[in-house]
Amino acid sequence: MLNKDGQLMKLGKKPAPKVPDPRNLKLADYLKKPAKKALPDPVVEASWITKLAAAEPIPMYANDVLGDCVEAAAGHMIQQWNFYAGHPWRPTDQDIIAAYSGATGYVPGDPTTDNGTDMPSFLKYWQKTGVGGHRILAYMTVDWTIPQEVQVAIQLFGNTFTGIQLPVFSQGKDDWTVPDGGVYSDAGQPGSWGGHGIPVVAGSQKTRTCETWGTTLKMSDNFMLDYVDEMWAVLSSDWLSTGKVSPGLIDLPHLESDLSDLGVLWKRVIA
Repeated sequence: MLNKDGQLMKLGKKPAPKVPDPRNLKLADYLKKPAKKALPDPVVEASWITKLAAAEPIPMYANDVLGDCVEAAAGHMIQQWNFYAGHPWRPTDQDIIAAYSGATGYVPGDPTTDNGTDMPSFLKYWQKTGVGGHRILAYMTVDWTIPQEVQVAIQLFGNTFTGIQLPVFSQGKDDWTVPDGGVYSDAGQPGSWGGHGIPVVAGSQKTRTCETWGTTLKMSDNFMLDYVDEMWAVLSSDWLSTGKVSPGLIDLPHLESDLSDLGVLWKRVIA
């Protein structure tokens, strides 16, 4: 995709840490597992975008000119949560750029400070400070190599906060699929274009749908397996208040207890 100046859209997600923080919570630890099964059974298709895309514009959030894709992804998630909660609201461009500045030190008008975002660091900022006045309650890693876990995450939380290392092959494409030769081809090498932050907002048995650059596009499960380098399930009070987080699928008291052990007070975050 090209911006208004005929240039490629901006990316801006920094590579995932080579050694994950051992303190990271894992979604799988809080899922209620049926007898003799490793994970609960997800719905065949989960979509939290169709009605939203028909009712409201999907903002660009300056990601055509700034490397604020991680913050833009957060803005799309906040818009999505509030829409499906029944009280539509979305951050402004100014909210997203302010979050980019607060999380990374970006100075508006100074391109030397437009250096992208580390996703785990931004999650901490989002939980502590918020984006457009909206903070998150918790975040947990999702194993993107297990499509069933990804599908459960989308079903429960409305999306996954996803980092991906895009190959050059994806430039200008309307969907993301693995090229001939896969990751071993010159155009298919992970990160040969750059890192990008997106929310995955729908999933079926074969494809996922994400929001990026003011629109939606699909990516194959094979593409997800080859190019994603981090994925998070993010819980917000906006989404939790809708009752869409099924207590039959996730152990919220267990999650609340572990957050308390980490010094995150659930009621204080909600307030």
